[in-house]
Amino acid sequence: MEEKINPELDQTSAQRFKEFINFLELTPIGMAAFLDLSSDHIYSLRRGRRSISDAIAESLSEKLGITTADVYNSNFKLRKTKTGILHMNQFIHANRNNPNFFINLKNENSLTFKIRSELVENGYFESEKQVSQVVEELAKLQIKVISGKATKSLLYLVETGYLTFQKKTFIKMDGTESKQKINHYIEP
Repeated sequence: MEEKINPELDQTSAQRFKEFINFLELTPIGMAAFLDLSSDHIYSLRRGRRSISDAIAESLSEKLGITTADVYNSNFKLRKTKTGILHMNQFIHANRNNPNFFINLKNENSLTFKIRSELVENGYFESEKQVSQVVEELAKLQIKVISGKATKSLLYLVETGYLTFQKKTFIKMDGTESKQKINHYIEP
């Protein structure tokens, strides 16, 4: 595991980067396409494993019509500019057939949105979780859901780049292994 030089700076940078993703209403995969970076690089930025580099700051400033200093300045409130609107409209037009790039804010009441905003964005998936654990956690938040619907939402979050999963052998209550494999979800 690589050693962090300044974890506090990295977390500040991660928070600022999340502000850009939310401002642009993009998924992590969409942000990767928008900045022409790998999705792994985007995940590292979101998690604070990397800080916003000068090249990324320059790309954001150019595409949004703001200065590079504004990119780094967490007190600078992001706003729409003519350049930003033009560039974003071009990006939307070029990628309109890829809905996984865009957050659909019309779905704020959807289960997927609630899982993303209440659990993913708050670090719940930093360790592996099974569907049953997610259903229990949602119940604590007064969100009642059956495992089938939770699974569908979790798989959509995998598809849009918020989560990843591994199939692992199911362990029975008596401690023995089952032949059945179940998904374990975690942040990338």
